[in-house]
Amino acid sequence: MQSFNLVTDPWIKVLDSDTNSEKLVSLKELFRNAGSYRQLAGEMHAQDLAILRLLEAILITVYSRVDADNQIYDWVVLNKTMQVQTYENPAGLKLVKTLSKTWKKLYESGNFTDAIFEYLDKNITFFDFFGQRPFYQVTAEQYDSFVEDKKKIKKGSGTVDLMQMNRLISQSGNSIAIFAPKSSTWKNKLSLDELIRWLITYQNFTGVTDKTKVRAKEKHSNSRGWLYTLNPIFVKGNNLFQTLMLNLVLFNPSMPEYVPQQPVWEENLIEYVKKRLSRIKPDNIAETYTVWSRLLHIEWKEEGPVVFSAGLPAFESTNTFDIEPMSIWRKNRKDGNFYPATKGLSNMGIAMWRNFGQYVPTLGNNEAKKSLAVEWLNFLKKKTDFSGNKMINLHTSGIISNGGATSLMPAAEFDDNLRIESDVLFDCSEDKANMWPARIEEMVELNQEVGRKYYRFLMEVGQIRFGQQGAGDFAARQSQAFYDSLNEPFTEWISGLTGNDNRETKQNAWKKELRQLALKILDDFLDIIAPRDISGEKDNNIFIAANRYRCGLNKVLRNG
Repeated sequence: MQSFNLVTDPWIKVLDSDTNSEKLVSLKELFRNAGSYRQLAGEMHAQDLAILRLLEAILITVYSRVDADNQIYDWVVLNKTMQVQTYENPAGLKLVKTLSKTWKKLYESGNFTDAIFEYLDKNITFFDFFGQRPFYQVTAEQYDSFVEDKKKIKKGSGTVDLMQMNRLISQSGNSIAIFAPKSSTWKNKLSLDELIRWLITYQNFTGVTDKTKVRAKEKHSNSRGWLYTLNPIFVKGNNLFQTLMLNLVLFNPSMPEYVPQQPVWEENLIEYVKKRLSRIKPDNIAETYTVWSRLLHIEWKEEGPVVFSAGLPAFESTNTFDIEPMSIWRKNRKDGNFYPATKGLSNMGIAMWRNFGQYVPTLGNNEAKKSLAVEWLNFLKKKTDFSGNKMINLHTSGIISNGGATSLMPAAEFDDNLRIESDVLFDCSEDKANMWPARIEEMVELNQEVGRKYYRFLMEVGQIRFGQQGAGDFAARQSQAFYDSLNEPFTEWISGLTGNDNRETKQNAWKKELRQLALKILDDFLDIIAPRDISGEKDNNIFIAANRYRCGLNKVLRNG
């Protein structure tokens, strides 16, 4: 019988730090040598994020049960496979002290302990891609038991092409991906290691084109992949070990209590499907990181794998900030609840710095909710001094859908980062008004205000050129160039800040640079003008509009 086990066989792409070359490794190799790898190096950044979450699920599962000396915590009883049998809730202070010690000892050692490899060995059957319980899949009998008779495997319906699972192509049977990175002959072919990576990615970034659903008493819609609903945030370290550790959230600092972690492979399949059909949200991070959007079954034919897919409904996303660390949140003003902030085509060009207040909410901002990933970093800095004055690299990656309610096919990938000193990000100044996050948010708002003035200038030019109806589209397209011109200098300004800086001096330095950039983009625009721009009405031509823009700049940047 064929076997490919993710624990021992190579399938994860990493970038080796010494040779700067790609390498395929198994789970054991990755955890054993994480400090020697610069980063994950899959086919796309979104795929790397999906794999990162799987790795984090393994780590949080093990180190929420066993400490850095491979000793089981005294509040939990494990069975022979190191899964939770019974547990008690330790006092909050004890939990915080014990798990913090585990995290710090691991981080300082630069290595993961034998407990990881013991867990993988004892649960190795769950990671066999062809096993009796195939990894991230169900058997033929299980699949048939969960779908309608007309959708059973022998009917041959409900399949998903490999070229649709491959998110670099995402070609369905109804539309051809013209600019795909593979020719038509190779679009529907994947090596085994590629298939595994894309299968995990597909569970996270699933659209809604497939029609087969898991049978249920009540009607339900197929969910999109959970990660597809987020505007993610995570941390990148200097190597893969640091990245894994900095994102290893062992408890919620705001509500420290012991929560048994249960990744999807530890779940009873029937109970898991029942829970999903009831739309019950996960109660632990490991489950969230490994949540399924589809029941997948692979039939292995001579011509290649045939993937059957049955949709599961989405779970309730309201106030899930306690079980989803890697997201920013938006507040619904009608009900006061927080929901994941999804990135769309309309805002895909917005750089991370423009959402600074969502990543790092300032005091008094009740419209934002701090990401658990950022809150965890803040806790680590206070309690373990993990970084001192080191730089923190906040990162975001993901896939944006086409917005079509009946497809949600991938339309674009985004990837961005924001480097900032830890003493700046987590400023502990006694003077709250002097704290760097609030000062940075002031500069972000100043950038936006100048951007709005440039937009109004473009609207005036658009009205001269195209009339009232065409002005809006023209201004929207052209105004993006202003923000693009700010991206590099403003992120450099942020990364150059330190906790010891004079706030006023640094802010004034940025204002001066902002003025120069704002005037340069105007000058560049005026270099190419049409006769109609000049011959507009007496009180409305491009030069008058430009003067109004300059006056507006002087008003908002009077101190710069």
